[in-house]
Amino acid sequence: MRTHTIRENINRVSNNFKRSDLELCLMNCLKKNRSFLHIESSYKLTESEQSNFNSLLEKLDASIPLAYILGNQPFYNSNFFITPDVLIPRPETELIISEVLRAGDLLENHRNELRVLDAGTGSGCIGLSIAKERRDWMITLSDISNKASEVALKNMKRLNVKNCQILVSDWLHAFNNSIFDIIVSNPPYIDHSSNLVQEEVLKFEPHDALFSNNRGIEDIDQIIKSAKRVLKPGGYLIIENGYDQSNEVIRILRQEDYGDIKVLMDYNNISRFTSSRKK
Repeated sequence: MRTHTIRENINRVSNNFKRSDLELCLMNCLKKNRSFLHIESSYKLTESEQSNFNSLLEKLDASIPLAYILGNQPFYNSNFFITPDVLIPRPETELIISEVLRAGDLLENHRNELRVLDAGTGSGCIGLSIAKERRDWMITLSDISNKASEVALKNMKRLNVKNCQILVSDWLHAFNNSIFDIIVSNPPYIDHSSNLVQEEVLKFEPHDALFSNNRGIEDIDQIIKSAKRVLKPGGYLIIENGYDQSNEVIRILRQEDYGDIKVLMDYNNISRFTSSRKK
């Protein structure tokens, strides 16, 4: 097998792939950081390393998302183990962490140990990020998928998070009344008829975590109605929703008598989250 230097490997396919993706693939094959790639660009890969790199390129060429190829994805100061059983964490979702921390800090002045539920946790990226930031809070991760729960459990162990538990549950069905101070969720919210979903997302990411019935609002509707029972009085419900769903989410929240309703924007100034409180 013909082998190449780091520089040659990047240059020979730089027109076909993002340089950042190529560097991440090389870092994975060589078990080195990005600085090594730049400082030792004349390093020649071994046959084994070259074979691994070529294999990763074939997967990239097949449009398989890089997070699934490498098995990890950065999110909010941590690197999460990822499989095709869970959604790939998106940068815009990181903003929901800040909102949960803000809400929890306000509540903490008036309550003892804060209890937070990440409903539909997937990889655990939201709940585990919160748990790392607030070690004295108790975080519960729930998901209906056993495979997703296994991914979340692996991330909990990898990140050495102790103030966390994982339960398999169909949304909020498994929980008692009035036990959580905050419920946060990034549920499925894409309409089945949407033509805006990228091809690689449609082909490789789990549809159960992407699509919802009733114009994409069914799961959000279920969470809002169930959260009234599970939240403590004054508790927060913070949900990620589609860019065009804020008005409908607000309508359901008002119908269910939630208060302090706020629409929050993502990095692109798009309506992405809705925060509210149980009266």
